[in-house]
Amino acid sequence: MVKWEFALDMVSDVRSFVAMFMFINEEAVQTVGMACYMLQKTEQWAGVIETAQYALDNLINPAIDFCAMYGYVAVPLNMAYDAFFKAAQKSMQTYITTAQLMLA
Repeated sequence: MVKWEFALDMVSDVRSFVAMFMFINEEAVQTVGMACYMLQKTEQWAGVIETAQYALDNLINPAIDFCAMYGYVAVPLNMAYDAFFKAAQKSMQTYITTAQLMLA
């Protein structure tokens, strides 16, 4: 294997890792989003707040930071994931606001 082929393989591996990391986070966010939806439908408002806040603190906000710092390695996927995570952030904030209003 020539040196440039090795270098190309390394770049490809890093790109694949970054893309897969963002994909796994995206799947986790979708799962938590479904949980929030079901909690809201069953009017479990405290659970909505707790779950949505967990998603923001442990999944969404770190994913947005990751996309900003490392996402460029996986262009153009990073743009789609960044848009998804920012939309999910707004969705979770809406879940929290709605649940707080229902508890008031």
